[in-house]
Amino acid sequence: MEFHQLHHQSSPFILANVWNVRSAQIVENCGFKAMATSSGAIAESLGYKDGEQIPFAELCYIVERIKKSTSIPFSVDLERGYTNNMEVLLENIRQLIDAGVAGINLEDHEGEDIYLRKLSTIKNYLLKTHQQLFINARTDAFLQKLPAPLETTISRAQRYQDAGADGLFVTGLQDTATIKKIVTATTLPVNVVGLPQISSVEILAACGVKRISMAGFLYKATYRNLEKIGKEILLQQSLAPLY
Repeated sequence: MEFHQLHHQSSPFILANVWNVRSAQIVENCGFKAMATSSGAIAESLGYKDGEQIPFAELCYIVERIKKSTSIPFSVDLERGYTNNMEVLLENIRQLIDAGVAGINLEDHEGEDIYLRKLSTIKNYLLKTHQQLFINARTDAFLQKLPAPLETTISRAQRYQDAGADGLFVTGLQDTATIKKIVTATTLPVNVVGLPQISSVEILAACGVKRISMAGFLYKATYRNLEKIGKEILLQQSLAPLY
């Protein structure tokens, strides 16, 4: 599977996070090898707050439209799965696979026990039905400021891999030394978000990172530019800033 192979190259790949068809088409035309949704960007663009506030049916509609309008591998930010009911979770997974997505992010914000149940349920379903879906296990120990976040992250990486995860997405990282320790401690390809202090692909590659994503930052940058243009139009009393 092409999306899986991208995580096992010698150098990391940059994953652009999109929120609608047009942003996805632009990303593809720019030459990115893969893309993913940003849950926060999609939610905010439709007037919802982040955190599974958007109905899953609306998320699926956006996902289907993006997939039908583009051709590069496409992953979906599934947050916590939009349910704690395993039957409903599998129905959500079926819908995403039917839409043609190559992967998902699944976050452990609710703790390890329920998360491991979800991972195992999805993996067993994929094995039983002979289907492929890259499961990027997102762990939030640093983001949630849990005790001993590094040790917790390393422990979770092994448990999540055993349960069927294909990749490890660690949020809230701020320094390269910590990233190197995590990469060294797991055989899963590690995904981080490029932040101002760790934005260099070269530096992250030296740390052993395999996937660099943008979260909601591309969305925010786009609308900062829109706001800037709008203010310039009013200030200049001219439409010249549009051109």
